[in-house]
Amino acid sequence: KQAADLLRSGQRFVVTAHAAPDGDALGSMLATAHGLRALGKEVLLYNEDAAPKRLNFLDGAKELRASFPANVKFDATVVHDCGDAALLGRRFPSGDVTGPLIILDHHATSSDFGDIVVRDPSASAVGVIVARLLSELGVKLSRPIAEALWCSLVSDTGWFRYSSTDLETMQLATACIEAGVKPWQFARQSEEEWPAARLRLLALSFATLELWPAEKPFIALLRLDTSMLTQAGAAPELGEGLVNYARGLEGIEVGVLLTSVRDGIRVSLRSKGGLDVGKVAAEFGGGGHAAAAGCFLHATVDNAKTKLLDALTAQAGAAR
Repeated sequence: KQAADLLRSGQRFVVTAHAAPDGDALGSMLATAHGLRALGKEVLLYNEDAAPKRLNFLDGAKELRASFPANVKFDATVVHDCGDAALLGRRFPSGDVTGPLIILDHHATSSDFGDIVVRDPSASAVGVIVARLLSELGVKLSRPIAEALWCSLVSDTGWFRYSSTDLETMQLATACIEAGVKPWQFARQSEEEWPAARLRLLALSFATLELWPAEKPFIALLRLDTSMLTQAGAAPELGEGLVNYARGLEGIEVGVLLTSVRDGIRVSLRSKGGLDVGKVAAEFGGGGHAAAAGCFLHATVDNAKTKLLDALTAQAGAAR
């Protein structure tokens, strides 16, 4: 209600999400933007990075801007799917430009950096929280809003496969279809049109597979680095979802993807539910959910691997 009151009273807003937006971040922020515009508000869609190319078909996805207009101040900024201010990127301006921050998030581990924080770790996607907010604002579900919410839902529930999928999720999904979403059409545009470079990149990463410990493995680890991207002729976003292949192996509880970047190793962790990877990520300054989390390590790939395997083993022992 506090968030809705602030949005009703203002006229000019920023809508944003964590840098390098995924489907949940992009879909939820687009749904909010469409909803505010339906109320006659002015909206700037900001992100340090462009939307993933595979989701450019969404209404508004190509509007993302990496800078703020000069000498313009906003009544508030709505931040989606972001558990830490640092994830907004280095160019995000101060509060005298953005106005109060409204945080819409569902991460279990986070730092509440906003002025109004609407956080529900039980929500299957941030789109669920956005739908609640739009309902509070009296905004009806148009087709662009529904398609953006659908993007959020399917991205963070694994197309309704994950344990977070609940009755509210499916009721919202039904409402999206009633508003005009075509599930197969969306799936084809977002998941069935990968470039060939994606397969070449998968093959190179799959060749790095390690199962640990050797005698009774429950961790599957994959690596991704710049040389693989170059060899495959692939953009970094084509590595999206790689970690899920590791988790999907028989007998494996946790999938790990170590991505080498300029300053260290970006870590993606996925669990089948028996081990809380959010707690492991938090040990290294990251966070997320029990079944999906991430962090960043200023380390070599070998050092990062050793630290993570030790932490995951300790967490597995604690879980028993």
